[in-house]
Amino acid sequence: MADHGWPLLPGTYWQSDRWTGVANAPQTGPSTVLAAGMAAATCDIRAVDGWWSERPYSVLLVTGFTTDVIEVSALVGRRVCALLRESGTVTPVAATPTGRWWFAVRPGEPLRPELASRTDVRLHGRGSWVAAPPSEGPLGVVHWRVPPSACDWYLPDPCELQVALLEVLGSRNGLTSITGNGFAPLEDGIVS
Repeated sequence: MADHGWPLLPGTYWQSDRWTGVANAPQTGPSTVLAAGMAAATCDIRAVDGWWSERPYSVLLVTGFTTDVIEVSALVGRRVCALLRESGTVTPVAATPTGRWWFAVRPGEPLRPELASRTDVRLHGRGSWVAAPPSEGPLGVVHWRVPPSACDWYLPDPCELQVALLEVLGSRNGLTSITGNGFAPLEDGIVS
């Protein structure tokens, strides 16, 4: 990732039933191990190689510079991927073991109000980061559903992804919402 301009940080890692890698590591999930925090994020391959040659740190992808990330539930993520496939749009997608998927997009676009008001949609922009593959936690490993190489590291317009999210979440074209069975009713009332 760093070799493609995506800034990284080493994060605490899961070992012996706890987050470790720094003294008094927060136990809520991976966090940076560097005292300088996000200011130390880099794309310098030598620095990145040095960090991961020492310990199995989590890979923290710092957002807001070359990429933003839109995070949703796995259920919504699967449906958005299906819609993107239909339109021929390819974007890097990672799945976390906690049931969250994230989509990498070009940076700088805020969430549309319909999405920003939802608690199940999160934008990671400037001042944030996500655990990237192959970070490991107590429930498993973050992995690529669509690796960046599948789209030659090209990031889509965030507006395009947001339109797909609105479609899936029922905010456009008469869709109502995700139902209990995990599918959204179409305009004619048929469940897809």
